Amino acid sequence: MTRKTINRTTMKKILVPCDFSDSARQAYKFAIDIAAANGGEVILVKVIDLTPVYVESLDSNPYYLHVTSVLKELEEDAWNDFEVFTKAIDAKNVKVTFVTEQGTVCRTLLNQIHKQEADLVVMGTHGVHGLKEFLLGSNNGKIVQCAPVPVFVIHHAQSFSRIKNIIFPTEIDLTQNAIVEKIKALQSFFNATLHLLYIKTPVNDDKMAELEMSLRNMARFYDLNEFTVNVREQNSEEEGILKFATDLSNSIIAMGTHGNKGLKHFIAGSIAESVANHSGETIWTYSIGAQQ
Repeated sequence: MTRKTINRTTMKKILVPCDFSDSARQAYKFAIDIAAANGGEVILVKVIDLTPVYVESLDSNPYYLHVTSVLKELEEDAWNDFEVFTKAIDAKNVKVTFVTEQGTVCRTLLNQIHKQEADLVVMGTHGVHGLKEFLLGSNNGKIVQCAPVPVFVIHHAQSFSRIKNIIFPTEIDLTQNAIVEKIKALQSFFNATLHLLYIKTPVNDDKMAELEMSLRNMARFYDLNEFTVNVREQNSEEEGILKFATDLSNSIIAMGTHGNKGLKHFIAGSIAESVANHSGETIWTYSIGAQQ
């Protein structure tokens, strides 16, 4: 069947959280590529978080008494870093705007997403592992859970033009209209093949052939085009997704998250957030829970 044309304007305004690190540089490059291909613009956001200054300055003359002067100095430093940062990377005639805002990272970025009316967030990450992840999670993970727009999590430099495959880990579920429509638009944008992936864990007694047939029926239900159906056995969903992605070159992983909160999220976490933290691949996520 001929692939339907889908409106690409949903990635016009791209917000990039920026701390001027190497991971932020990779995210910025990727955002520039998307904007250049789409006639879009990039908004770099530097969050100035004074919380550590407040906590660590409990002496007779703490810095928080002079927060205005400290903030002004940090803003000047950020603008100087911005000049150096952007001069080193070709913007390809894309409009680039720089914004600073004081606050905690997650809350400030969510505020900027709404304020800038962003369509997409592109974030760099080094990944988070072990005890720190269990207790605190990462700022990236929090944005993945809460952002009202799709989020790309970038681990390393990936050529925009080489993305030919989109891996969509999924349950066999006919109530995923919101996430599937977003992924169809993503597939159209990259002109990529969509790979439906179902991970069969040891607790699932269904036969492989039955699962494959159900996955094909789901693809027909959603009127998908240019796709493959893949069922893999693995001990956990995360392990299965990461292994499949490792074996498929020129790919990104596209996942939905329900934005779990509270004790459930603390104990189990979100598979999408976990994959975003541990995969070396580029991850695209869309928080269904943030839309409800």
